Amino acid sequence: MAIRHSHTGHPSALNQALELRALLELALLPWMAPLLAQAPRGDGHPVLLLPGFMGSEATLIGLQIFLRSRGYAVQTWGLGRNVGFRALHATALEQKIRHLAHRSGQKVSLVGWSLGGVFALYGAHQA
Repeated sequence: MAIRHSHTGHPSALNQALELRALLELALLPWMAPLLAQAPRGDGHPVLLLPGFMGSEATLIGLQIFLRSRGYAVQTWGLGRNVGFRALHATALEQKIRHLAHRSGQKVSLVGWSLGGVFALYGAHQA
């Protein structure tokens, strides 16, 4: 059975323009530092970060630094650039989640950006 998508072609100009908000958010980050510094401290449990499509661990550096400053034991997925679903990634992700949980004796929080969020849901379900 073929899957039909209701949308074909390029995104609308408005949707394309909304992507520019990432530059605004990046520019505002230094101004938000005092507010972010007031965020409550974590309990030290492991947090696994998963990059979005075509993103690498480098795209998560800001979040990684912030979560570590709040006391979490942050890890990235360690699989390089997220080039989409691969069976190797699925297996490795499940093993990493189980390893982190076993080593820490705690539940692992999964934080995924975009397609990384889909991987996070998959990994949580499998593990």
